[in-house]
Amino acid sequence: MGGVSADHAFPNSPIAALNPRVKVPFIKKLRWRRGDESQATSDAAEKKKPSRHDPGADALRNGIHILTSVILIVAVGASVQLPLWVAVTNLGLSAGFAFLYFFGASLYEIWGDRQRLVWVAGLTIVWIALTPIAPVGIYLVFPLFFLYLRVMPDNRGVVAVIAATIASVLVQVPKGITFGGVMGPAVSAVVVVAIDYAFRTLSKVNKEREELIEQLMATREELAETQHNAGMVAERQRIAHEIHDTLAQGLSSIQMLLHVAEAEIQGTGLSEEEKERPLDRIRLARSTAADNLAEARAMIAALQPASLKETSLGAALQRIAESFSATGGFPVTVEVHGDGERLPMGVEAALLRIAQGAVSNVVKHADASHCEIVLNYAGDEVLLDVADDGKGFDPEELEERPAGLGHIGLDAMRRRAAEHDGQVTVESAPGEGTCVSVIMPAHPNE
Repeated sequence: MGGVSADHAFPNSPIAALNPRVKVPFIKKLRWRRGDESQATSDAAEKKKPSRHDPGADALRNGIHILTSVILIVAVGASVQLPLWVAVTNLGLSAGFAFLYFFGASLYEIWGDRQRLVWVAGLTIVWIALTPIAPVGIYLVFPLFFLYLRVMPDNRGVVAVIAATIASVLVQVPKGITFGGVMGPAVSAVVVVAIDYAFRTLSKVNKEREELIEQLMATREELAETQHNAGMVAERQRIAHEIHDTLAQGLSSIQMLLHVAEAEIQGTGLSEEEKERPLDRIRLARSTAADNLAEARAMIAALQPASLKETSLGAALQRIAESFSATGGFPVTVEVHGDGERLPMGVEAALLRIAQGAVSNVVKHADASHCEIVLNYAGDEVLLDVADDGKGFDPEELEERPAGLGHIGLDAMRRRAAEHDGQVTVESAPGEGTCVSVIMPAHPNE
């Protein structure tokens, strides 16, 4: 078997384990280019994604606005039972809380984390000042619980809820603490935390469902396009095979028979004048058959993949590598080992299409900085590897997805290889790059 020595491969690489005859010299070497720069690019791309509209979150926010408004109205109404200076103070604090609350709510989406924390801290201070004056103001802790959990969606939010609960109990100390005065804020805190958890869970489920639907729609379009293209290619190749096996072979046989007939006439005892007329007819027929054979071969060439019409498989791979390199913005290199013999048209077309699909996946999904195509003519077999130094993935997890979600391209490669008694193997791991390997008989069905 021909090929490249396994000494050049990385012994611990999944690619080396897959096929030690093929040199893949960059899977570890090129991880150098993946690091802070690629991570920064990925983070920037993530930030550019538009935020999803969440109707559940909108409903919860509107409910909190209504609750806050009702409590503030009740707190203002309580002023009629208070002494004048106390009532004025109550009205001022209530108005200040209302202004601060709705002002911050209107600017919440454009504020940063620090501004949001200052906003919540200001509301807390106003609430602490209001509660001793108007006891009904203690109920404003309820919307504050939601705000803490929204502004600080981690352990800080829970700590803030606990602190506010303790504060709402302590402000009752001057007038005497009752069992209801303790249980009210405590139960409210537990209910708010539970509601917040439920809404976050539902929001996460809805987001995953939306992503799944988007992926399904994209996959349906990809599947339709793949089936359409595969159908066209298969039909073109079938017609090319039919032309080659019938018309072209028949015209070639006619030429040989005409050569034999011409030789037999030349060997007869007829005079030159007697032989001239039939020989002219035979030569005309032979010339016509040659012209038609040339046209038949041109039709066969026209039905082949464009890259294989006037060049070898290695050169065709180089051409698509240059195209994808320009598209993806990173180098795509090609190595060819072995004698480079011309393979049957179907085998070369299948290998070319598989390479195109694999490199296309690298450009679309791998976040790679380099990709290499290795073609190895190894006697009775031909081997093709497309490897990259991208982010990789878990092949087992991909296979467990429902049919059609995320692995249309790989399924198409496997079907294309199986049509020529070949096999496609995928080796990858998160952060370790990916290698798609094809092993195919050089002359199947022989």
